[in-house]
Amino acid sequence: MYWRLNCAEHLVLGHEAPKLPKPQRAPGLTRQRSSTYSGTSPTMPATQSEQMKWAMGPSGRLLAGISSQTVYLWQLQPFVLLSKLEYDEVDGSMVDVVWHPREHLLWVVLTSGQVYEVSVVGGSEQQQALEYRFRTEHYWAQGVGEEGGIRGRSMVHERTLLVEEHGSPLCALALPLDDGVQVATRSRIVRIAWDGLIGHTMVVGEVAEDPLAQLVCMVGVEQQRAYLFSDGSLWVHSADTGARSQLAAGHVATSVAYSAMSGILAVGTRAGGMLLFAEQAGLLRETRHLRGMQSSAITALAWSPDGHAIACAHRSGHVTVRSALGYELSTSRVRSPAWFLCWGRLRVFVMGHTADALPLVRASLGCAGAAAAAAAVASEATRVCLVSDDKLLLHDCGFGVAAPGDVAALQWRVVQMPGAYMAMWGWPPEHTAVSGDGLHVAVAGRRGLAVVSIKTGAWRLLRTRQQEASLRVSGLLWLGNHVVAACTVDGLPQLLFFARGSRGALDLDTAHAEALGGVAPLCVSCHDALLLVLCADLRVRQYDVFAQGDSLRVSFSRSVDVRGANVCWRRVRSLQWVPGARFDRRPMFLVHEGARLCVLDGLTQEVRVLAERAEHVIISGVHFGNMHSTVWWFTGSELCAALISLEDFMDGSATMDVRMHVRPEFYPVAIAADRGMAVGVDQDWTLEEGVVGLAHLPVRAKLYLPSVLERMLSLGFEQDALLYAACFEHLDFFGHAMEILLHESLEQRELLRRVVSMLENFQCFYEVVVHCARKTEAAFWPCLFECLGGSEEFFQRCLAAGKLETATQCLIILQTLLEGREVIEPNVLLLLRRVVEAENRSLCVEILRFIKMTAESDTTMRTMLGRLRGPNSIS
Repeated sequence: MYWRLNCAEHLVLGHEAPKLPKPQRAPGLTRQRSSTYSGTSPTMPATQSEQMKWAMGPSGRLLAGISSQTVYLWQLQPFVLLSKLEYDEVDGSMVDVVWHPREHLLWVVLTSGQVYEVSVVGGSEQQQALEYRFRTEHYWAQGVGEEGGIRGRSMVHERTLLVEEHGSPLCALALPLDDGVQVATRSRIVRIAWDGLIGHTMVVGEVAEDPLAQLVCMVGVEQQRAYLFSDGSLWVHSADTGARSQLAAGHVATSVAYSAMSGILAVGTRAGGMLLFAEQAGLLRETRHLRGMQSSAITALAWSPDGHAIACAHRSGHVTVRSALGYELSTSRVRSPAWFLCWGRLRVFVMGHTADALPLVRASLGCAGAAAAAAAVASEATRVCLVSDDKLLLHDCGFGVAAPGDVAALQWRVVQMPGAYMAMWGWPPEHTAVSGDGLHVAVAGRRGLAVVSIKTGAWRLLRTRQQEASLRVSGLLWLGNHVVAACTVDGLPQLLFFARGSRGALDLDTAHAEALGGVAPLCVSCHDALLLVLCADLRVRQYDVFAQGDSLRVSFSRSVDVRGANVCWRRVRSLQWVPGARFDRRPMFLVHEGARLCVLDGLTQEVRVLAERAEHVIISGVHFGNMHSTVWWFTGSELCAALISLEDFMDGSATMDVRMHVRPEFYPVAIAADRGMAVGVDQDWTLEEGVVGLAHLPVRAKLYLPSVLERMLSLGFEQDALLYAACFEHLDFFGHAMEILLHESLEQRELLRRVVSMLENFQCFYEVVVHCARKTEAAFWPCLFECLGGSEEFFQRCLAAGKLETATQCLIILQTLLEGREVIEPNVLLLLRRVVEAENRSLCVEILRFIKMTAESDTTMRTMLGRLRGPNSIS
């Protein structure tokens, strides 16, 4: 998940472009190429009213832009203008630009019906594009991802394609490598192969109903195409069946974006809201409707590369980052409305000459090709690790266990990443994993691997740059004292185990390696001493790992073929083992596919859906009472859990039908299972001097224990609830959690009876009842104490148990529920005698104050006190 950091970077689009030698013309070209960039400062559109069009390259490192008659090429890291191709005469104006999947071609669409094919050449050798002159010798540091320098690139016009017979083009869509480009005109949608051959055409009227509506943009959704029209209607057309359907009916759509990683189509509306459609069985179904927070139209949408977040630009100038299913993570304000967004660092492009780069920090929640390490081991899930461009932020989440005055346990610890690694291979950091004791963190970027000690701040990198260049990590986690990397080394798929205790640099030659049979790993997860690896051949390989200290023994157990399962493996974010008593006989996997969470039977290939909406998944493998495990998932608005009992697995069931829902006021990223808490990060903004906004990232926690127990008791699992609750009795806030449980069950008589029956088994029973009653309206007291045998009976039980302070707090309850002074006075006097015998003067004063407040006259009070005369009378 992504949250905003404090500072923002202001980018000027009109940088001085490099003076590069003109590339050689390709033989056979007859059209005269317009002048390339000559070294003068590039002039962006002179008027603020002219809106540019941008397109980010498939690799995420290049950005192309067009104005009315100029093509621009930027490098995003570092951000610099590389080249400019300006046409002296253009028939019409440029309306859209698309990239070839291999990023060596640009196609520019013109309103005249022409398509310019522009080659992007150079970049194989590092060329210093900007030359600075200093009076003395000068050394300057390179930022994250910038050690490659500025790659010299230029653009060459190759040829012109003609499609004017089909009408004036409006927009274009780049298709996969073998399909070419779709160009939309006013009347038809034309498909052009990358070699220039015009293929299939489709009448626009076959998609839209309004003959006057014009296409605004096109988006590819698997085998379907989404078409947005000028009247705000959005239509989806199937390329295979020819069927069409309208999405977002009743809304005026302004922008649309699709994430292949999450399988979700986001639609922005004129009212400022957003609709989310998840792909299920080849169909797009509405998952969530988010009403406008800014009350202004959405001008641009952009998904993050991992599909975990989406950025929304509003006409008011606000830029909101939401989670995949719509949870608002952060909101920023830019100087003017944004018309294009691109990720890496989140860059916001506005009209004119400038743009803003918004720095973000994210939590690693597991994605396709990454291990859900924090979800696999409960001890790791109690910590939160956030990653920025060049820093790690760690929080121990010491809620309820931190020593008094231990402020450090509740604050972020910031660890600076090594500059040499982040500048070359480490940016952007794609995988992070925290060790079980929280003392070490492993980080992997595009290439290489690094491990840091939190205590000392010392980093261990790979021994040589050649090793960093050869290692590409697909999944990363900790297994005991070893870092496990599912990776490829020089193209050879392997599992590498690096010992934490060894000194010096990491070394591929000395690391323990397990070959994967030449099949690339997709994701990896661990459960105790069991390691699961999902490979590209759709086989789940199981390894048994025996580790003691730095010694290690790995043995291959078996391989489970899951090719027959109805799962889109390209969208799988994580695959984990659902713990069971007899896993060797019946393999069960928990698969997080896009926005869907399901249980897969490895033997029968049967898939059972647990949730259609799941942003991220956490498994708590800690045994509590009769509960063998707990599966958690966040839906974008609620935190849900499915409890798994040992008996259910032995009986052949997949999960126990005990699901609970918690609505946290923050975004949950971890589960502190041993404390009964959900832990998450919130975005908090403050203003200094009314102008400067500072972002803070406070860590929040919420007790989920009352919700779990309430659900179990409502379904009649009283014994299971008792065993589960007993595992948390040692916590300081256990009594408070039970108060919440009792309070929430007051309006349900049968549930209240079960809650009271369970609470009677705990020492805090009397305090919980009285504290809950005194914090609740008196109208609920009769129902509560009816389940306890009456208020007087409960009072007598408090005295018998020696709970004098609790019995004193019951006096106001007795006065309210019992009728007649003759019934209350004996109980008050009995309590007062017991307090006097215990020589508790503070309680004596409190009881006497109660007697004075409730006595009808001084005579009544003297009569009551006279009954106390004896050897222990009050002086």
